[in-house]
Amino acid sequence: MTKLSPWKQYLVGFLAVIIALLISVTVVFHLSMKPRSQARATAFSVAKKHASLQTMSRFDLYHGSSTYYTVFGKTKDGQEKIVLIGEADKKVYVYDASEGISRTKAQAIAKKNGAKNPDKVLFGYSEDNPIWEVRATNGYYLINFKTGELMKREGL
Repeated sequence: MTKLSPWKQYLVGFLAVIIALLISVTVVFHLSMKPRSQARATAFSVAKKHASLQTMSRFDLYHGSSTYYTVFGKTKDGQEKIVLIGEADKKVYVYDASEGISRTKAQAIAKKNGAKNPDKVLFGYSEDNPIWEVRATNGYYLINFKTGELMKREGL
């Protein structure tokens, strides 16, 4: 058996450390995403049952005073629905997407009310109303889904 030169030993050791780090990062990433993927699957199952959704186009997690799972999808008839599920109380709210304002309209309303660089818009529930939460660099803007009114602005 031939002995490896010192620089080859360092190279093998370095590669072994890199491979171990890559495997560790992959495992940690997978474990950290598992709760979200389980919540997504459960929420879609509930949405199928309560709103007859056939396809899911988007899944959101809203963390306000309580946590809500939101499923956006279409029924067999092509009707767009939004299903909101309370994590703690397990209440299910079903909305037709057409009965309120869109995500982009909520973002525009937040901008009009002072939102700077809005970057994320989530569907949620606050003060007994379905809302769009628009996150901007200068705060959070809660826009009423049905009326399009600014309900609250929370600073960062």
